[in-house]
Amino acid sequence: MLKIRHDDFNLALTMDSGQVFGFSKDSEGVYEGMVGGVFVRLSQKEGNIQAAAKTPAFRAQHLRDYFDLDRDLNGLYRIFKADSILVPALKLKGLRLIRQDSWEALACFIISSNNNVKRIQGIWQNLCRHFKGFPSASQVSASHERVLRELGLGYRAPFLHATARFVANNPVCLGHIRQLPYPEAIEKIICFPGIGPKVADCALLYGFQKYEAFPVDVWILRVMRKLYFKNRKVSEKKIQVFGQKRWGLQAGYVQQYLFHSARTNIL
Repeated sequence: MLKIRHDDFNLALTMDSGQVFGFSKDSEGVYEGMVGGVFVRLSQKEGNIQAAAKTPAFRAQHLRDYFDLDRDLNGLYRIFKADSILVPALKLKGLRLIRQDSWEALACFIISSNNNVKRIQGIWQNLCRHFKGFPSASQVSASHERVLRELGLGYRAPFLHATARFVANNPVCLGHIRQLPYPEAIEKIICFPGIGPKVADCALLYGFQKYEAFPVDVWILRVMRKLYFKNRKVSEKKIQVFGQKRWGLQAGYVQQYLFHSARTNIL
């Protein structure tokens, strides 16, 4: 059992804030899922993060990397304190952006298109059962679109299959995107099948750590119009540009707090 002490991390807020869909939670608040390809059980008590893994090779640094625990969030909190509109979001202190595997994040947000959390989780579980773990791009590519449809992807199946084929045939492409500046990275990733602006921004934020990304879904659209545009029906693009200009390299983190604040009626 690994134990890490961290006074500025909230496991429940982080896991339940719509970032990742491959974990389940039991009645005692223990989360089960994969971190870096290793099955782990995660819990938190009085600031102590506890992790039980099935391999002794799993180390505390794996958790620190996955949950971005080495990042100082005080700069983010200062943004909230300086903006009276955002002060209530400080109730979510300790929520962190998970540093997901690039391929998993890309696949996840293709699956998430026009979908709800419960259904996304169900599709994720179906994929893991069928492929004995979350499938690599090569495994999805070698599969058949019909199989993906049967696993619940519906019209998203050809998009995931085509993107998986491209990634499998170009194994360095995701690493290359990770190295690019945000404007160039989004130009590359939006060319993948089934990748629109929102999916691209989600994938870049959660899977490539492009923290200037500001994904705009229905929750962000609603809360941003309410807080900053006097409920005017401004476009998703205008809100995205507004968020990126206002919060810069903290835009992605601010977006996550806004998103979860909107879903939990804090803002």
